[in-house]
Amino acid sequence: MSFESAVRSMLTAGSTISLVPDARITLGYRLQDSALPAITYDCETTELTTIGATPDRRAVVNVRAIAVQSLDAIAISEQIRSACKAGTYSSIVFSAVVEIGRQLDDAVVGDGDEAQPAEHTNSYTIFYTE
Repeated sequence: MSFESAVRSMLTAGSTISLVPDARITLGYRLQDSALPAITYDCETTELTTIGATPDRRAVVNVRAIAVQSLDAIAISEQIRSACKAGTYSSIVFSAVVEIGRQLDDAVVGDGDEAQPAEHTNSYTIFYTE
């Protein structure tokens, strides 16, 4: 399994994220005409690092909660924070998941297709072993 698949497994493990169906958790981007709310995620960087005696990898991952209203995006983001934790996902061991930042982009109201949903981004550093 790939690291990206393991991140998806972490997000869908258990029922931590109840506001977004599993099918709306996607890698990279969300189709503009797909239903909301949704979650997207991407891996910015991956590099080899050494922590103690075990060589691990480190990745920076951004997870975005997308919803029509800003308060809904924030509520989903809180569920994402609960889901992002150490564990074994798709046979990849996440030894630590550290939140490094959050950002809210408010919904932009416009006419027709000019409207833009709210987006709340959580950024994490994930230390993992393949």
